Amino acid sequence: MTDATPPPDQPLGDQARARIRAELLAATREPSARARRWVVPAAAAASVALVAALTGWATGLLGGGHDGDGVGPATGTSATPTPESTAGPDDGVTPTPTDGDPVPSAPPTPPGSAACVTALEYVLRDAEQAVVFPEEGGGTTSIWVKGGRFSVCDERGGRTTVHQPLPIAPDLDDVATFRVSSRYQPTEGGGYRTIRLAAGVLPDGALDAELDVRYTFPDGHTEQATKITDHQGRVWWRMVYEYDDGGGNETAKPPIEVTVSLSGVRKELTLEWGTDTCAQANHGC
Repeated sequence: MTDATPPPDQPLGDQARARIRAELLAATREPSARARRWVVPAAAAASVALVAALTGWATGLLGGGHDGDGVGPATGTSATPTPESTAGPDDGVTPTPTDGDPVPSAPPTPPGSAACVTALEYVLRDAEQAVVFPEEGGGTTSIWVKGGRFSVCDERGGRTTVHQPLPIAPDLDDVATFRVSSRYQPTEGGGYRTIRLAAGVLPDGALDAELDVRYTFPDGHTEQATKITDHQGRVWWRMVYEYDDGGGNETAKPPIEVTVSLSGVRKELTLEWGTDTCAQANHGC
């Protein structure tokens, strides 16, 4: 039979123990060295991944993301498109008209004086001022239109006179078309100053140069009407004459003669005193 009893322990010598200790120390240090070699690459890879993740997050915020619904942060900045240069009204650049643009019209006439508006309230209410004649003899004459009728407003000597309305389409054969308003102002010499005024409009199609209107008064003076064009192209005429009557001509009730020439055709009309010399509507003669 084989003896199963193990041999007794043999003491190790100093050299053997030193060899075993060295092997154990070497085996213990070798795994640590391998671990250290993997730590650095792993940390570097983690850093790269973190930077990539942050970059993708920032890009999604600023660019809106792939689904188009992303909104950048309030403090973010983005490229601002440069606006196109547009010429302003003071840049000296005239815009080029395009098809369909309205044709510019003449500037509108000023609204007129409050005195005329008040005086016309019961004569031609809501009429609008069409034109103003240049001041003459210290007074101003304006034409007011509403619908197919017009009225004359004259402001002179601190008093406002408006005429009875007349049709814009005039009848040159009708004496009413050329009637005058009359005002009498006392003078320092004991007499009075007479002011005669009439106004009208050219017929449609008539040219400015084709119409001539002249008034001949009891004192022998002939006064020619002046003309002016409003912003709608209508031509208006006006006659105003002031004179001192010291000889009593008015008391004799003499007529006033009117000569009308249109396109070479001449007409003579007579204004009867009182009937045709009181065209005003807001006060007596």
